[in-house]
Amino acid sequence: MSGEKIEREKSIQRKRAWSMTTYEIMRRIGALLPKRKRSSKKAGKTIKRGQLIFIWTILTIPILNWLIFWLYVNADSIMLAFKNIDYANGGVEYWTLDNFKEVALLFKEGNFLHYGWNTFKYWILSVIMGVPWSIILAYTFHKKLRGMKVYRVMMYLPSIICTVALAGIFSSFISGNGVLGEILTDVFQWERIPAWFAEDEYATNMLLFYSFFFSVAGNYVLYSGAMANVDKEITEAAYMDGVGMMEEILYIDIPLMWPTISMTIVTSIAGILGASGAILVFTPYMESTYTFSYWIFDQVRRYQAYYIPSALGLCFTLVVFPLTLLVRKLVDKMYTTE
Repeated sequence: MSGEKIEREKSIQRKRAWSMTTYEIMRRIGALLPKRKRSSKKAGKTIKRGQLIFIWTILTIPILNWLIFWLYVNADSIMLAFKNIDYANGGVEYWTLDNFKEVALLFKEGNFLHYGWNTFKYWILSVIMGVPWSIILAYTFHKKLRGMKVYRVMMYLPSIICTVALAGIFSSFISGNGVLGEILTDVFQWERIPAWFAEDEYATNMLLFYSFFFSVAGNYVLYSGAMANVDKEITEAAYMDGVGMMEEILYIDIPLMWPTISMTIVTSIAGILGASGAILVFTPYMESTYTFSYWIFDQVRRYQAYYIPSALGLCFTLVVFPLTLLVRKLVDKMYTTE
């Protein structure tokens, strides 16, 4: 039995040696033969073509959206600013500059100065007051105070609810039979609860309050993300040097968040003449609450008037475009994070 086992082991060793020898011979022969080189140029073209197909597939919808809803709409609006319609001759369109004269008359004789003042109020509320308030909220939640998650959910709830439903809830809350009405009559002994959105004295202020109160969450999302990127080692070193809360916000957080803050400021300047509130929901026919943008919307919605609103929009663009570039240069020079 032991002899058979030894013979078997020797047979296995001979097979292994033969297979190793065969592999070594084939390897050396292969080394002598010229190697086939893969065409890197062709492979590069294939990879490049595949990448281009993927990129253009992803960009198809955004490009179509830009072509239809920006380029076509704006090009058509620019042409409408130089056109009008002659109803006496069968509704024929003709080229004219009279639309810009009508715009000048609206500022001179109409209520456009009042509309402009209302527009400026909304812009002040969203930028001068909204930006600092959003920074303070972002700082408060960034410090992970007790009850932070509850406050965050409460702040986001208005953004989740439908706009029409939210407006109905708010109207019921401030009405004479609502919570605010009962507080004013029972606690403060008011004899009459005003119709807040039906009286000129209160309508604009209530719209401003509604717009500010229910639009804080927008900038907070941006600022909280920017504040989360602030290095904790910087703030810890500042605490060791005795830096307080206001000093941390002014000299650490705001400079490091400035790219995000400056972006919101520049975009707000670009839309300064288009600032508006929830006028369509609460006061659709009260001209004392109108803004520039709502007047343009109302002209198209009620009167199907396109020519003068287009001329007004073109004038606004010519005013706002250089102003936006100037503000961008100013805010870019304020802080550097290098």
